[in-house]
Amino acid sequence: MKNKIIDYIFDFSEWKIFVKRLFSLFVVAIISFILWLFPISLIVAPFYSITTDSIKDVSIHKDLIGKTTVTSLRDGLQDMVDYGFVTNFTGVNFWIDNKYYEQIGQIEMYRIAIITLENNLARNRGTGGANEHIVQARSNIYADYSLPVFTSYATRVKQAIGDLDIYLTQLKRDKDKPMDQKDAVFIVNSDNLAEVLDKLKQQLQTNIMIKSNFLTQDDKFYRIKGNLIAMERFLEGINFDFKNKMVDKTSYNENFVPLLALVKSAIAQNHIVVLESFGHLSKLEKNANLIAQKLGEIRDKLRNG
Repeated sequence: MKNKIIDYIFDFSEWKIFVKRLFSLFVVAIISFILWLFPISLIVAPFYSITTDSIKDVSIHKDLIGKTTVTSLRDGLQDMVDYGFVTNFTGVNFWIDNKYYEQIGQIEMYRIAIITLENNLARNRGTGGANEHIVQARSNIYADYSLPVFTSYATRVKQAIGDLDIYLTQLKRDKDKPMDQKDAVFIVNSDNLAEVLDKLKQQLQTNIMIKSNFLTQDDKFYRIKGNLIAMERFLEGINFDFKNKMVDKTSYNENFVPLLALVKSAIAQNHIVVLESFGHLSKLEKNANLIAQKLGEIRDKLRNG
């Protein structure tokens, strides 16, 4: 038996068969990939190119302060996972990239939202530390969304969602504990909200400043629109948890309500083809600049009102 195995291993004819089969598999894989790039992905692309013109209603949670804001962020990430990321869908995002840039815009703003949780809204000043699960969520959401191999970005976002869920569980558990014994907090004050709005404003202005040309104007349009989609969802959560603080600073009806209406109006702009000759990008940029301006006005009122 041992001799038969040795003879089989060193049988040159068997190795020739193995190499031929391996080479055939390699050729099939290469041909399949080429066919995927063209024409299959071209046929599939329209089904993964539908952009957004409104967001789902944000779930309101009256039982726990901060839960509505955090859930608005968590559910926004979940919607992206449920739809499917085209940011690392090689082939599809080559042919039609509107959804690609819209998702990038959303990712950018959700990253900012999680950072504001880590550094402002969910930081326990009494113990001097950020919540470990928010820190981990930030690490996951900052993974490279463009990598098509190994751990997919969808997996990392799912992990970030799980981290936020754990934080919410801790927040409920620690609700009535003294501040120095809490693992999870959510701080509702004007200064924290001012910092949050300032960070959102900075991110939006970063994309407004991007230089574009005829070939990239649609990319810029959908990137800004993605920023606004994620921002609206996050602001809807803030709307519930921070309304009284904004009312106290005379910035709610005067500034915040018009801000939300402007964001909704900007998101509703949805063109089959973005053409600057029709003013599509200019109009969205103008809306985005007004939104940034209103964010700054609310920020200043919260700091100084």
